[in-house]
Amino acid sequence: MAKKLDFDKEKNNRNDNAIEEIMQAEFPLPKQAEDAKNEAFSRIREMAAASENAENTENMVQSLQEKSTEKSTGSSGKKSTGTAKSHKKIKTVYKTALGLTAAAAVFSAVCITNPAFAENIPLVGNVFKQLGNSLGFYGDYSKYAKQLTDSTENAQPADADGSQEDGSNSQSAQSEDQNTTENNNSDKTKDNESYSKTVDGTTVTLSEVYCNEMALYLSMTIHTEDKFPDTFITSEGKPNIKLSENSTVKYDYMDGKSNLFNAYLDGKMLDDNTYAGVLRIPVEDMTVDDAGWTKFYEVRNAFFKEKGIDVDSEDFSFDKLAQTLGMDEYSDENLPQVGGPAISDYVKDIKVPDRFAMELDLKDIVGTLPDDQDTTPDIPQDLRDEYNQKMAEHGISTDDADYESLTEEQKDLEHQFFTEMWNEYFERYPEAIEGNNRYNSWTLKGDWKFNVDVEKNTSDTVKKDVNVVDENGDGVLSITKTPFEITMKMQDPEAKYFAVMLDANGDIMPYGGVSNSNNTYAIQDRDISTVYIYLCDYYEYMDELKGYYWSDDYEEKAKTRTFKQLLDERAVAGTEVHFDTDK
Repeated sequence: MAKKLDFDKEKNNRNDNAIEEIMQAEFPLPKQAEDAKNEAFSRIREMAAASENAENTENMVQSLQEKSTEKSTGSSGKKSTGTAKSHKKIKTVYKTALGLTAAAAVFSAVCITNPAFAENIPLVGNVFKQLGNSLGFYGDYSKYAKQLTDSTENAQPADADGSQEDGSNSQSAQSEDQNTTENNNSDKTKDNESYSKTVDGTTVTLSEVYCNEMALYLSMTIHTEDKFPDTFITSEGKPNIKLSENSTVKYDYMDGKSNLFNAYLDGKMLDDNTYAGVLRIPVEDMTVDDAGWTKFYEVRNAFFKEKGIDVDSEDFSFDKLAQTLGMDEYSDENLPQVGGPAISDYVKDIKVPDRFAMELDLKDIVGTLPDDQDTTPDIPQDLRDEYNQKMAEHGISTDDADYESLTEEQKDLEHQFFTEMWNEYFERYPEAIEGNNRYNSWTLKGDWKFNVDVEKNTSDTVKKDVNVVDENGDGVLSITKTPFEITMKMQDPEAKYFAVMLDANGDIMPYGGVSNSNNTYAIQDRDISTVYIYLCDYYEYMDELKGYYWSDDYEEKAKTRTFKQLLDERAVAGTEVHFDTDK
């Protein structure tokens, strides 16, 4: 039940997994790779002979050679019986792991000394595998994702005008039939124009796409001619990079385009010039009827105008709006009760079809600068002095510790003076008001356009009704599990609750990282054969309950009362859900 990770051990485990994936990867090796592989095995034999272990090593090398030419069959899923036979198997696995490590080390050395070989290892079409467990929503995407660049993995990136320079094709032309080569190049160029675009030295290449009931995942690489800009690294060790909010997506099952808001990428740097990442678009963002909402707001504002309400006036507030319309509390949903328009008359209920096409128009790529390169101006001293003078004139302390002792009138004045100070600051530095600006961010300018055909893959997707609700029916209605995530569907119009999901071991399920809602969890390597769902009072959970789990001494406290036992006692409602899974 321990939550603290041994990062060195975790790193070694991931390295071992990566080594095994490399040795068992299912892609055809070019001649350079085959030569490098043979050289690696040859060196292992030489090293083993020098240590008088040639016989054992030869068996190991033969085994590795067989592995390198066979398709990976995956884990059998069988459990150890604890017999002498299983102990012998453990020893064999341990010896094989050492062999894999040695082989991979030599194999890597050959890659480094033979750049031509390294360039032929396919990246495009295998970004999910390259990122591996570094993804927030990680897992075996090869079983579900569609490769977008199967026929272009060795092609050079297209230029902005669609032209292509391919030195390898010109070399192969010397030994192949000219007409065949030209036809192959034509096909590659056509595909490459679809999925790889270069603008001002920055090449964006789409790699794979996967769409399930909960989200669409699109993997890509970003390659720059010059060194990639220095980027702020998040607490999860990932570069903070996103697509500009001017970027748009258009789905053929919807009218109009939608902006890509909060479109952060989940990925990592592969080298000084190449970033690989995944864009995750939640299904709720793929089903927003923007055209319908625009029309509704037009009709709604016209209704307000008839009632003498100007939403653009400086003194507009929803409290005044509710009072004017005779509503206890304003909401768009309740407008029909006072003679206003109904949302359902304008906004359609949209569902993602099994097959669809999307047009991506990526305008810019934006990254956050490291702290030591952030040049955001400090608040000038004269503005600070002016704020302090206003506070002193009204007998208000500027000490944060005294804030709670201020009267409501003094708090209102402090808020007014503070707001005035910042308004003057933004008048001097208007760019600083933007979240991403020239002070704190870098931008790769461009206009990369793509057309992608998507086929929704719902295999291994399970939906279950749970009804973890209060007496009014508010709470968690259902959960949906895909191969990589579990999402809770909630009904909570007044935002009274916080829903919690625990794995089979009673630990809080992890979020998937960037730009994901509180109700979506990453499966990762968790045991989700059983999950526990609890509906908690929002403030009680935030102020008391979650601190119990995240406290430094939780492991000690759990010996007498686990977090699950605490939620069993304090939650408004709860249940357990069982899945038929090997996890």
